[in-house]
Amino acid sequence: MPPISDDAVVLTRLDYQETSQVLVFFTREHGKLRAIGKGTKRGTKTRFATGIDLLEIGRIVCSARPDRGPTLSTLTEWKQTRPLSGLRESLPRLYGAQYIAEITTYLTEDWDPHPRAFDAMITAWVQLSEALETLGIIVGFQRVLLDEIGSLPRFDACVLCGRERDLTHFSSHEGGMICRHCEPGHVEKRQLSSATLAILRESPDGPASGPHGNRTERYRGPFDILNYHISHLMAREPMLAAKILPASERRILR
Repeated sequence: MPPISDDAVVLTRLDYQETSQVLVFFTREHGKLRAIGKGTKRGTKTRFATGIDLLEIGRIVCSARPDRGPTLSTLTEWKQTRPLSGLRESLPRLYGAQYIAEITTYLTEDWDPHPRAFDAMITAWVQLSEALETLGIIVGFQRVLLDEIGSLPRFDACVLCGRERDLTHFSSHEGGMICRHCEPGHVEKRQLSSATLAILRESPDGPASGPHGNRTERYRGPFDILNYHISHLMAREPMLAAKILPASERRILR
C-alpha cells in the first residue's frame, strides 16, 4: 500500500529503547493510528533530537495497513506545523489539552475517522493556548466528541417516557435525562440544576469561547455531568479530570 499522509496530533507517546518512540496519533482523514518512530530520539552532529512531544500538531507520513487493525504502523516522516507554546505557559491550559487528548484516545477506535472531532480538537487547543479560563472550551469539546461517536446523551426529553418537562435527573446508563415521575425507580442518576440543563441543551458544537474563555462557574455543572458520562463509557474516570475540576469543587445545584 502507498504511504499514508495526513494532518495529525500526538495523543500519547512511549519511549522505546534508547532512540525510538511508540506514538498514538489522531489524524483527520484516517482516525486514530499507532506508529513506531524509529530513531526519532537519535541525535546527529548537527541536531539534538528530543523526540516527538505530546500535543504536537503536524503532518504525518507513515506506512500502514488499516486492514490489519491496531498493529503498529511505521512512521517515516513527521513535521510539526503549528506550535502552541501557550499551552505550556500555565497548568490549567496544559491539563485542559491533556484531558482532551486522554478522552479522545479512549473513546475513539483505530482507523475510524472523525474529521469534525479532529477540527474541534485543533480549535480547542488553539483557544486553550490563549485562554484565561478553560472550562467552557473543554465542555465544548466534550459535547462534540460525544456527538461524533454517537454517545451524546439526550437532554431535550425524558428518555423513558418522552416528557419534555420536569426533567430533574441524568442517567448515564439510560443515556439522558429522566423526569421526576420516572426517576424514583432508578438508582444510577445524578440531579442537576435547570441552569446546567439549559447549557447542555445547546448545540453539540459547544459554547462559543474566545481567547478569554467563559466564566468557570457557569460550566462546573456541565463538565461534571459530561465527565460523569464519559467515565461510564471509559469504565473509569479520566485521570486528568481531577486536574480540570477537583472532586471537592464539583457540585450539581438542586
